[in-house]
Amino acid sequence: MRLGAAVIAVLASIAAGSAHAEEGRLSGLGANLFGNSFFHFGEANLKSPPVAAIEVGHARIQLQHTRLVDIQKMFGGTIYDEAGGTGAAHWLCYLTEGAKGSAAKVWFMSNSLGGGEFVMMVAIQATSARDLGGDCSPAPAGFEIPQMGIPNLGATTADLKAHFGSAPMGSHSDVSYRSDRPARDGLGTATDAQYLGYVVSHGVVTGVGVGETSAQ
Repeated sequence: MRLGAAVIAVLASIAAGSAHAEEGRLSGLGANLFGNSFFHFGEANLKSPPVAAIEVGHARIQLQHTRLVDIQKMFGGTIYDEAGGTGAAHWLCYLTEGAKGSAAKVWFMSNSLGGGEFVMMVAIQATSARDLGGDCSPAPAGFEIPQMGIPNLGATTADLKAHFGSAPMGSHSDVSYRSDRPARDGLGTATDAQYLGYVVSHGVVTGVGVGETSAQ
């Protein structure tokens, strides 16, 4: 999603946001990934983007292309928003019941570069089945934890090393990866960055989040 188009889109979303979104407070791994200060994405350490697509059951979601309203049409839920201007967050969040393993929160988030409309980040965090908080809706029947073709909740640091070649541990018990590549803008002046962060507790993954951005 190009920056110029995103600016126009975010202005439109700010003007219309109150008609379709409810005020919330982004929490947990959703807030950590959105805030861009918890993980360590400073330098690229992967040669290619690790996530090509995100599958939720039979639904296929692509960063920078799938809209929040498209996900809402498939799974219901509430589109929340927080703050305003270039720091505005817009998201859907679903809390699973944990019938097939631990309960988890799943966030689909958009920022100003996504115009508050397109999904730019996805985060998954193991949690309590009662932990709705003020930013999540109960997942509908049949909702499945997103699969991204990478190690997911319950994986170990050994799994991360085997899949990515390394597992650099950060100061927040996080493992952070980033991949940069030239964007298809026709000019060769833009970059697509995909960033991937894991939260690890006692050697086991308890949270994973991925995001993309395009910049000049």
